[in-house]
Amino acid sequence: MTPTELDGLRIQLRDTLIDGESWLRRIAAMDGAPEDWERTALDAAAEMLRLRTRSASSLIKVAMLGAFSSGKSFLLSALQGGLELVTVPDRDGIPAEKFVGLLPSSPVPTTACPATVVPVEPEDTAHDASQRGFLRVQFTDSQDDEWEDVGNSPAPSVVAAYAMQDADPLERLRQHWDREVAEIEILLSTYRLPAMLYDLPGAGSVNAIHDTIIRQAMSKADCFIYVVHASRSMSDDDLELIRFLYAHHKISKKPVIWLVTAIDSATHLDHRNVRAWQANVDRNNTYLKDNFTLDGRPDMGFINEGFIPVSPASEARSIALEAQGNLAEARTKAAESRMDGLRAMLDDLISRETGQPHLARVADEASGLLDHRLNWLSDRLRMERTPIEELQGSLSAQESELHKVRAAVPRLRTQLEEQLKEHTRRACRPFDRLAAHLHSVLDAQILATDVKRPTKANQVQLAKTQEMQSWIEARPDGPAALWERQVEHFKREIVRRVKEELGADDRARQLHGHSFDIETLTMPRARIERPAGRDLVQQTAALLGISAPIVATGSWMAGMAAAGLVFPPAIAVLGLSMLVYMGVQRRRSRATSLEVTQREWIAALDSEAREVRESFELSIGLQGMDLIANLVERLESYQDELEGSMARLHERMAHPDTQDQQALVDRLQAVVAEGESVMTPLRALGTAVGAAPRR
Repeated sequence: MTPTELDGLRIQLRDTLIDGESWLRRIAAMDGAPEDWERTALDAAAEMLRLRTRSASSLIKVAMLGAFSSGKSFLLSALQGGLELVTVPDRDGIPAEKFVGLLPSSPVPTTACPATVVPVEPEDTAHDASQRGFLRVQFTDSQDDEWEDVGNSPAPSVVAAYAMQDADPLERLRQHWDREVAEIEILLSTYRLPAMLYDLPGAGSVNAIHDTIIRQAMSKADCFIYVVHASRSMSDDDLELIRFLYAHHKISKKPVIWLVTAIDSATHLDHRNVRAWQANVDRNNTYLKDNFTLDGRPDMGFINEGFIPVSPASEARSIALEAQGNLAEARTKAAESRMDGLRAMLDDLISRETGQPHLARVADEASGLLDHRLNWLSDRLRMERTPIEELQGSLSAQESELHKVRAAVPRLRTQLEEQLKEHTRRACRPFDRLAAHLHSVLDAQILATDVKRPTKANQVQLAKTQEMQSWIEARPDGPAALWERQVEHFKREIVRRVKEELGADDRARQLHGHSFDIETLTMPRARIERPAGRDLVQQTAALLGISAPIVATGSWMAGMAAAGLVFPPAIAVLGLSMLVYMGVQRRRSRATSLEVTQREWIAALDSEAREVRESFELSIGLQGMDLIANLVERLESYQDELEGSMARLHERMAHPDTQDQQALVDRLQAVVAEGESVMTPLRALGTAVGAAPRR
């Protein structure tokens, strides 16, 4: 979709949201509506206004990775305009320059937990996110999705007390002194980039909760920024993390931006009169090209243009110079910083990578605000049009339907779970040959490689990741292709069994707005809360008999698989990449001979084949279980609708027709027609725009 076409859709959505807000305010005062109807309709109108603000721009999600003290936190603060150069007295009382950012930064390892900076509009949050933003924290013992507020524009020492591993915990709020931080978040209403920025310590954290948060953030991210400090060149210590990133990139096709930051700190010349940061950029690019190859050549889809030099400090200095009136030098420093070029690159990603899915999500959320209210009004219109003498028949029919739905739900769940087990088993049949395939491809390479040397070991691991991806996605009989066919069979089975249980072919007509067709009944849920996601993992593992270790590392998959963010086979490869990452770390820590190590690597292929099978099985099982959960939710919602409709029928039968009946029907008819005129383009936008590939 071209930028012009995307702008056209955005304008269409904006106009539709304006109409939706107007309609919600109009129906708020509807006579005879349920309790709290007016309040909830006005709340929905206010939410529609917020959706209109969101539709105007796409919030890209950027995960920032790199070694400890690479400058990620410093760079993140600068990207959002939150890096300030100030003059303060040092401990000897001498004036000195100091950079103050949204997040703490230091030459020694600092960030102990994941941190996120989230742009918000003032009307979209109850928190005061002005100036340096609003800090909130989640602890390792917090309930799911429970954030605890710290406050607006906290002092740098307070932020450090929550984010850094060696800061003074007494700088925190009193009730937080003895608690372990899982992650921190800063809501920011004044920002330079419409981007949610994740500052991640790196994969393989010793803290399991941090590790889960990191993987979830990487899964949600639209792109990655890998940061290296200008004073150092990449080394073997970077390999495992970059290889983990490489696995994400190969599956999801998410772009990676490579940055060398703090170039202002490495400006001295070497013997060739080349600045130190320029020499490091060259060395780092060569390192990537040497170690991340595809078919014997550098994988330029992953490397792209290589490392881009930036200087957040120079930009902060430029802002300070401009405030002092030194405009010429300020412009020079701004140009030296190259930060605007980086923002322009991210702005381009916003329009190219996230525009279509973003509009689809907004349209879907808006539809959710209108749908059940329109259903209620449509049902009432039908009821008010029906003569009193016919209402008893409708009531009896609905009582019968309600009994039928209540009885069908547990039967459908049991039948479909058994059917899912069979479809999953068929998709996983090729895995019986996976270990033998890996040995045939990799054994000789392992024996010919000094796997105790990190760069050589990386070649084997890279080959394993590439081989695993191509094997899983092979056409026509690889596991991914088989699952594509099996899940379509399963969707048809869901629809067939619903029709069989409820006894009607045209369920959309019978169920008054609940469309039980292949396009809606068999779609995954748009969002799953974290507790429900974990429950879904446990239920799927129990159904399929999957081992505890895979389940323990698999909770991060739930939201991805269920929301369709990544096609399930991709999750299996990503899961394998983490298992390989940890396995390499364990093997590196042991002092053994080369021959023993090589034999260990070969033997590990068998266990890795088993683990990736279970990871694949869990991921596709999650997708199937989510379809079942979606069906159950819709049937339970239909039960609620039937119960409400029956209550309205009783009320209508207690009040015979009056001379005002036709006037009420006329009003309802106009309101329903107006509501349909809003819902129709929202459905079309959600379907047409959402058909684009989502990362």
